[in-house]
Amino acid sequence: HLDPGPAAVAGDYPDLFPAAFAPHGLELRVYEATLGELPEDLDECDVWMVSGSRRSAYEDEGWIAAVSDLIVRIEAARRPLAGICFGHQLTARALGGEVTRAEVGWGVGGRRFDVVAPAPWMDDGDRFTLLMSHRDQVTRLPDGAEVVATAPYCPVGAYRIGDHVFCVQGHPEFVPDLSLALMEARREIIGDAVVDAGVASLDAAAPPLDQDRVAGWISEFYRRALGR
Repeated sequence: HLDPGPAAVAGDYPDLFPAAFAPHGLELRVYEATLGELPEDLDECDVWMVSGSRRSAYEDEGWIAAVSDLIVRIEAARRPLAGICFGHQLTARALGGEVTRAEVGWGVGGRRFDVVAPAPWMDDGDRFTLLMSHRDQVTRLPDGAEVVATAPYCPVGAYRIGDHVFCVQGHPEFVPDLSLALMEARREIIGDAVVDAGVASLDAAAPPLDQDRVAGWISEFYRRALGR
């Protein structure tokens, strides 16, 4: 879940994800993993997604270990799996990669990424801008993974494993008001200079955000993986 203050601005993850993906034809079922709610059978859903979290992928918590085990099961069964922010990181770590606190510090606001290896479910654009909120990064990918998008501050901005795993560090489900609220709520932790730059990245002169575009990629990834 998000911090209560920012969540009051635009909703929590169980609200944000349906709002972002329903227009693309996805019907989502939410599992409260932090409360121990996880699927018993992979057939409960056609596709899988691991969302963001306030926690770090390397923290020693029972629910994080349980979700890691679930990720391993999903990948071994070649079920379609997408990861967002924490989910991007936890998927990499669960499958043999590495996640660490980023030396460059926080990434917040709108950040631009270069597409270096476009996947079949993406369009022909060579870059995208996505709302970010993280201070951990994937620093080593699992075997068989390929970087899809990169930025100087975040080398692994998106990656794929074959045609059944697709993960992005950014938040396609975020809206600008939520991004602003998160930055202000964490200003003391993030630092004034980084927050001010993040706020500036959302003004009218900044590059347009690609929230819906990236949500569309993930949705098309699912459709292709299911053969639809």
